[in-house]
Amino acid sequence: MDKFLNYFEDKKFVRWVLYPDNQLDTFWKEYLEANPSEKDQLELARLLLLQLQSKKESAISDTATVDLYPEIVAQIEQKQKRYKVRRFALAFARYAAVGLLFFSLGIAYYYFQGPGQLERLSEQAVMLQGNEHAQLILGSGENVSINEKESTVEYQANGKIIINNQDTVQSNAGSSEKQELNHLIVPYGNSSSVKLPDGTIAYLNAGSRLVYPNFFKGKSREVFLIGEGFFEVAHNEEMSFIVQTNDLSVEALGTQFNLSAYPSDNMVETVLVEGKVKLRQKGFQPLKRDYILEPDQLAVFDRASTEINISEVDVLNYVSWHEGFLNFESAELSRIAKKLERYYNINIMLSDPMLGIRTISGKLKLKDEKERALMVLATTASVELVKLNETTYVLR
Repeated sequence: MDKFLNYFEDKKFVRWVLYPDNQLDTFWKEYLEANPSEKDQLELARLLLLQLQSKKESAISDTATVDLYPEIVAQIEQKQKRYKVRRFALAFARYAAVGLLFFSLGIAYYYFQGPGQLERLSEQAVMLQGNEHAQLILGSGENVSINEKESTVEYQANGKIIINNQDTVQSNAGSSEKQELNHLIVPYGNSSSVKLPDGTIAYLNAGSRLVYPNFFKGKSREVFLIGEGFFEVAHNEEMSFIVQTNDLSVEALGTQFNLSAYPSDNMVETVLVEGKVKLRQKGFQPLKRDYILEPDQLAVFDRASTEINISEVDVLNYVSWHEGFLNFESAELSRIAKKLERYYNINIMLSDPMLGIRTISGKLKLKDEKERALMVLATTASVELVKLNETTYVLR
């Protein structure tokens, strides 16, 4: 872990990732040949840094960018001293904080710059690990916990935020010309929807995070997604709507589409219901091109090969989750099990790994009790369900 963080303090490493040249390429190639055991950690650090590269139009200079990372690490270290936790938990929080900060930094500096923002981000990163409830974090630093498993958040024109049609929070929208980032964090076992300031509705699946400004301005409306979201985009010909992920940007006008970009998945999937979207891969690609999706098409980005494949699909199989059920046709059992793990915040094990490739078709009501849904899945797949405890099940 210490070595992992050291990469961010190494200005030569940061410059190589963000602004590569032949000399730096040669140096780090020789370094990896001499230190092959560091390959995995170095590659993870590189991927996190590339998230900032996607916002190169920010006002922050190249030199300031390279100098920024040691400050981030210092902020994490400083925050950790305030929390008395066991060594393992501290290491995990430190790792998670790095992931959150490097995801947030590019967009944070794009929207606002000022004292205290780095400190606030690192504070949130360490404190939010393992929270069971959805969290709405405002740009002011206020943290609103949403206790319901299913929740709604609505931004109104007067600057008020309505949570679950009853609780009211006051945002800075309309009272300030300064954009601030809001975070809606939905842990496993929860789901949420948010009506953004422009009227766009985003449905967030379990284990997801959406980052968005308190109001939109300029030529585009940009939000940032980790996990899965279904978007009903409010039409505005003057301002395109763009969802950024670690790997892709998805641009739309008036459109309905689903985007699944969980960090633990090998594939990033975009499904278009209506309208039109444009996909663009991030990072350096010698033959980079845009991909245009038509309704009823699925674009799959393979993180390993960095290739994008487009096919015709039944979109219901990909978007039905936001209406409370899973519809699947010739889907692998392991894929359905993973979706249920996230939705119910449970663990599902397969007694035989070969069971995972068994294909099944059917429909599951997600609002049913978890054991009822699991029994339907087991019956459909012709397997036995064994309960080990309240959160762990075996299919055999």
